[in-house]
Amino acid sequence: MKRANFKTIYVTVICLIITLLCGCSLFVTDKDKFILDDKHENLLVWIDLDKTGSDVVIPSKVGDITVREIYLADPYYSKIDSLDVSNVKKLESFTLKLFNKNTGSKLKKLDFSKNNKLRHIEITQTKALKIIKFNSTCESIYLKEISIKKVDLKKLKKLIRFTYREGSLEELDISNNQNLESIKIVDSNVKKLDVSHNPKLKYILIDEGTEVIGPTNAYIEYNKRTE
Repeated sequence: MKRANFKTIYVTVICLIITLLCGCSLFVTDKDKFILDDKHENLLVWIDLDKTGSDVVIPSKVGDITVREIYLADPYYSKIDSLDVSNVKKLESFTLKLFNKNTGSKLKKLDFSKNNKLRHIEITQTKALKIIKFNSTCESIYLKEISIKKVDLKKLKKLIRFTYREGSLEELDISNNQNLESIKIVDSNVKKLDVSHNPKLKYILIDEGTEVIGPTNAYIEYNKRTE
């Protein structure tokens, strides 16, 4: 009888402890770490870095909702050391904007190779970023104020739009991107652009002095370099 009473007391105490812990919010879930937009429920718009740490792994779902878009726009994210989106299998659009040139960003690499549904990538003001691995299905890429000197677009057969602004890009091979319609490369170190394998090109924006190689029906506009 005493043994039975002891078990009852033991179970009761354990239940009380669990209840108290839950009440104190000591159990942190993905819903506490990642915030979705009120109007667009599949859109991830905020990460609490105090709860995730600087090495962020984004989940495929927040609660019961599948993440399909990521839009992170704040100098706050310069605190991120690494960002893993490989679990977000349904990801369609990714945007990272730090807004400030002097944020002291530390993010050096982004890997989208496992995001097979990703169509749009936009990354700006991430000065430490040196490597991006693109997925093969991407259709639109916008890069601005990053430190990447070379990008590999060979597997991007569906790429339609590519933009690179204000960075140290030195060369660009677009020979495998035959669906490309628009390309903008300004305030970079690119000296030559071969468009002989891009029959669908409609618009080219490049710096003054950059040589366009190959025949094209695209409209070519020249940018006066920023001093």
